[in-house]
Amino acid sequence: MVVPAAQVLTVLRECADTGVGAAVVFASGFAETGPVGAALQREIAELSTQTPMRIVGPNCLGTFASPDRVFATFSSAFDDADTAVVDSPIALVSQSGAVGTFTYSTLLGLGAGVRYFANTGNEADVHACELLAALAETPDAEILLGYVEGVKDPAALAEGARRARRHDKPLVLLKAGRTEAGRRAVSYHTAADAGSYEAFGDLAAEHGAVVVDGIEPWLDAAPAFLPGRRAGGSRLTIVTQSGGAGALATDAAIAAGLAVPEWSAGRQAGIADAVPSFGSARNPIDLTGSLLTDPDLLAGVLQRVASDEGTDVITVVLGNSDGSAGPMTEAIKAAYGATRKPLSVAWTGGNGVARRRLRAAGIPVYSDPGRAVRALARVVGHSVFQRPGWGSWGGWGGPDD
Repeated sequence: MVVPAAQVLTVLRECADTGVGAAVVFASGFAETGPVGAALQREIAELSTQTPMRIVGPNCLGTFASPDRVFATFSSAFDDADTAVVDSPIALVSQSGAVGTFTYSTLLGLGAGVRYFANTGNEADVHACELLAALAETPDAEILLGYVEGVKDPAALAEGARRARRHDKPLVLLKAGRTEAGRRAVSYHTAADAGSYEAFGDLAAEHGAVVVDGIEPWLDAAPAFLPGRRAGGSRLTIVTQSGGAGALATDAAIAAGLAVPEWSAGRQAGIADAVPSFGSARNPIDLTGSLLTDPDLLAGVLQRVASDEGTDVITVVLGNSDGSAGPMTEAIKAAYGATRKPLSVAWTGGNGVARRRLRAAGIPVYSDPGRAVRALARVVGHSVFQRPGWGSWGGWGGPDD
């Protein structure tokens, strides 16, 4: 529905009388603008309760469902038809149109796509948590990303999280309104009542949803979950060419609730020949700058790490190394294919070719070690929550640690 705000209610009534099942209202100028607009939005809400017609919006960019080839949106994010065909089993529901389409476009740049998209805007009728609950039952939506400003129906949020958990689908939530100023900004944007962020976080955690605090970690979670791998625990082994970057990865991992246990002497013996005398086999496994002249070292170490019974998840930390990118990326791909353990790569710097090769192989790759391990931590948290009797993720590795 592409008409000015003043005409929306009249056209909606005509649609309802005609038997239209659903309407998407693009126009702004409702509750976010003040009392007059709020009164008009209340009439839309009342109409939605008096008829079978469902209403998305107002003040939204619309929806799309790529399997049905239905793109009811006017966003410029879809101007490039060549990139819009990228498809991944991701459903993205966002109360903010810009946040949703920013995320959609960035995912395309990372080699991932979105199968289902909805921007709910002011939510006079249909709201984000309701859609996420429905998408949790949609077979070809395997990863659920939700941005919410206000939670109109906490029961719907809980039900959506329960459904997602039942189907082993990660539900990754980003919410605005953590601060008083943020809650005020939300009211200016969609006139939503942001409510208590703490109550939202507690409800999400109780039912196994993954909560992130920014667009970057929201984006980072998607490629980490896309391979569909699950972790048996939280024990991380880090393989690096930089002792400093390995230390940064270790700090980030511990802060995210992962464990980075030191490898025993017996386990180190299996890789001792591949580690330079001035490196370390203890974990992080530091292969040092020797990888630049002997990139084949990486293959043998990663094969050993991939089969190691004391390792639940793996992060490979590299950088620059464009001249050795070929054999190093092949070593990572071989190790990735030899295990079902979650694995991420941090490749900092360089010309970007290595990152593109790894993404093309479906391997989660990031430009920063902290992002790589935090993304894995979210996979671990979801995996642990799915295991009967383990309760919600509290940052432990499980009975074996």
